[in-house]
Amino acid sequence: MAIIKDPETGIRNMSIHRQQIQGPDQTGFLICPRHALRIYQKYQQRNEPMPVAMVIGAHPAIYYASGFTSSYGLDELEIAGSLLDDPVRLVKCETIDIEVPAEAEMVIEGEVLPEGMVEEGPFGEATGTYAMEGSTEIFKVKAITHRKNPMFYAMQCGAPMTDTQSITGTCIETVVTDHLKNVEGGLDLLDVRCLGISGLMAIVLKLRPRVEGQAKTALMAALSSPYLHPKIAIAVDDDIDASDLRQIFWSMTTRVHGSRDIVKVPNTRIWSLDNVSDIVPGMSAMYRIGTKVIIDATKPAVTQETERERFTPAMPFGYDHVDLEAFLP
Repeated sequence: MAIIKDPETGIRNMSIHRQQIQGPDQTGFLICPRHALRIYQKYQQRNEPMPVAMVIGAHPAIYYASGFTSSYGLDELEIAGSLLDDPVRLVKCETIDIEVPAEAEMVIEGEVLPEGMVEEGPFGEATGTYAMEGSTEIFKVKAITHRKNPMFYAMQCGAPMTDTQSITGTCIETVVTDHLKNVEGGLDLLDVRCLGISGLMAIVLKLRPRVEGQAKTALMAALSSPYLHPKIAIAVDDDIDASDLRQIFWSMTTRVHGSRDIVKVPNTRIWSLDNVSDIVPGMSAMYRIGTKVIIDATKPAVTQETERERFTPAMPFGYDHVDLEAFLP
């Protein structure tokens, strides 16, 4: 987990980065095209190294906050404090002008060089596939501080499910839910689930469409959030559990009309770890172009009451009121 500062505003940014050890005082430092890259480019323009504090072992709320992509300029440590309902206690680093959580097990202080690259990989990624060998920026270690007998806090990344899908997926759900509050003045949105088993590339919206076309509008908005991870968005209605794949697929097979309920949007920005999508010519693998897909598996809108009733699940009378535990000895 990296903590850096904007050289112009001094605002901190916190995010999770992949690093491969390259020597006793050097690692790679993967920077995805989000806030951290924006800050790094400011240091590059100044031809200055970017100070970085790598934090290992902190409260889970701090890790969650670090995976949260908020509006640029919002300090993720403030988000962590809100989650904890208490400000995060911070201490100054020894060799760089950055504050870190006081209870951290270990802190690696260093700098990302303004130029030069190093080869690293392959790595198992959150998609469940491998990111192949590639070039990343260079991180030079300046100091390492730690608690007495520190515990190394490792995060697993690879085929679902791991903590990577859980942390990032929850962050995506939170941001998309907030993003959808502004669509059409507010939707009858009941649930948002980023499917970890899809490698974070599919998201499901549970909503009650008030008018025709509203579900598709919501789906397009869900694929236009600060996160590029989801490339498939599915809308289900209020009688479907958005976390139950059986119900989701049943809804897709019984309520989706292939010619009008499935929409493909080609030539859009795609998550950098989606190996099936094309790399932008002349750019690194961090920049990919592909096709996003929306699938409207909702019933007709509530304004079409008769048509809507035709898609009611055929369940035994009183099924929802039976308590199976009452039949157990």
